[in-house]
Amino acid sequence: MKTLLVLFSALSILWSTLSMAAPVWFGDLKATRTLRINSSLDLASFAPLLERFVALHPDVRVSYLDVNTLELYQKTIQEKDHPSASLVISSAMDLQLKLVNDGYVQTYRSQATEQLPSDAKWRSQVFAFSLEPVVMLVNKDQFPGKLPEDRQDLLRAIRQYEKQMTGRIGTYDIRKSGVGYLLASQDARQADATWGRLLEAFGSHRLQTYCCTHEIIDDVASGRLVVGYNLLGSYVSQRAREDSRLEMILPKDYTLMVRRVALIPKKAANAEDAGLFLDFLLSDEVQGMMQTKALLFPIRPDVTPVITPYVVEATGPKRAIELDQQLLVGRDYAKQRRFIKSWEVALEINDK
Repeated sequence: MKTLLVLFSALSILWSTLSMAAPVWFGDLKATRTLRINSSLDLASFAPLLERFVALHPDVRVSYLDVNTLELYQKTIQEKDHPSASLVISSAMDLQLKLVNDGYVQTYRSQATEQLPSDAKWRSQVFAFSLEPVVMLVNKDQFPGKLPEDRQDLLRAIRQYEKQMTGRIGTYDIRKSGVGYLLASQDARQADATWGRLLEAFGSHRLQTYCCTHEIIDDVASGRLVVGYNLLGSYVSQRAREDSRLEMILPKDYTLMVRRVALIPKKAANAEDAGLFLDFLLSDEVQGMMQTKALLFPIRPDVTPVITPYVVEATGPKRAIELDQQLLVGRDYAKQRRFIKSWEVALEINDK
């Protein structure tokens, strides 16, 4: 068994390496400049923006590499002396701030970044371009009883319908997902008592854990899961609009709001075009595209005043995760290990 575990671990590392070895290219082969972007943002949501960028800047060819949030952070550190990317984009806000705090990021200022509100940037080194809700996703055909409106409703459903719910709740594995860790730690801060009871219920009902949002959504859609918890709203909204079986729920007790943020590594090879792309993301045109084309929830929803699918209309309080020094507290190594250990114990997880 030990030999099999070692082999599985080696294969996982190999697959991870291979999965990061195939960037998708945009633009003309004859372009004179290359911009490389490493990002945790799904290409389906970002491709229209990349296509628009190269149309506006035909002299720039863009390489786009989709990387898991935790792998992205580790990759950025490993490549600190020779970054493969000139722009790094992630929803794991705390890991992006840690890169800044640890000296891996360069300063960038432009008219677009200077116009950002203070809560959408930090030290002129990390910049938010979208703000989206953290939601639940439910399979309406499979969920027993009334659909939950908040965390207490979900907790009651788990206890009332044990047989139907056991093994059919999914969320991020906080050991493998940077954004998963961020959202779980924010839940613990926002509602410690409720989070503790929910985590206990998850553990006693065999919570299924995942590295990535799309895998959870796929399993909810197939009926393997009845509910996905703490998912990024942009991905969920897209799928729920396409599949009548799926319902996106913004919890009434509170809806976390997470920012997608970008930074330029300190020794980036093409910082000029990285800044150009960042300004592009913050432009009126692209902020509007995010909304009207249902790609992302923009940081500036006022750009498009008409009602669109990508306006957050939570019925309860919205609690934005602040882009500030406090995020670094949760990434203190000792505190991080304690939090993960308590999560493993609550979920009765014994594997490493």
